[in-house]
Amino acid sequence: MKKKLEFFYDYVSPYSYLANSQIHKFKEAEVLYRPILLGAVMQATKNSPPGNIPEKGIYLISDIQLWAKHYGIRYRTNSIFPQNTLKALRLAIAAHRLNCFEEIHQSLFHAMFIDDKDLSRSDVLIDLIKANNLVEIQLIESISNQDIKDELKNNTEEAISRGVFGAPTFFIDGEMFFGNDRIQFIEKILSRGN
Repeated sequence: MKKKLEFFYDYVSPYSYLANSQIHKFKEAEVLYRPILLGAVMQATKNSPPGNIPEKGIYLISDIQLWAKHYGIRYRTNSIFPQNTLKALRLAIAAHRLNCFEEIHQSLFHAMFIDDKDLSRSDVLIDLIKANNLVEIQLIESISNQDIKDELKNNTEEAISRGVFGAPTFFIDGEMFFGNDRIQFIEKILSRGN
């Protein structure tokens, strides 16, 4: 039986984008994608975006680019930052329920960190849906469904209750790992097997 790897993330988080690019390596795991509203997590835990500290913000730009180069992936700092990703997160949940998560999920990260798109805009989300040849009306209408809203809220509240203070955060075998730079520790756990 595969180990369960929970991945708590937000599309606004560049380190979530970096970590997401490595998920394909975890073939020994069942990855459970858990979108969360990062702003709510940070507010509840009295955390602050690292970019709020000017020196750290400058460093982060080069750090993210260094990681992207290390992983061999494209990265572009979004010109609209931070963004409200509430609709995008709900879209991911709706897409999961409609069995088209992978297409939407990758497209949302791509739009944010390669194509410099504003994920708070409905027209941007509609364009992503159309580009993947998916059913626009069904997905867009689902974003407003109360059960979709509740799932995002529950994911966020559960993350906070389990000690999550930022994104990306992983859980495996009851252990929490925060940050893109913890991928290697997850790989070690998975290489040990059951």
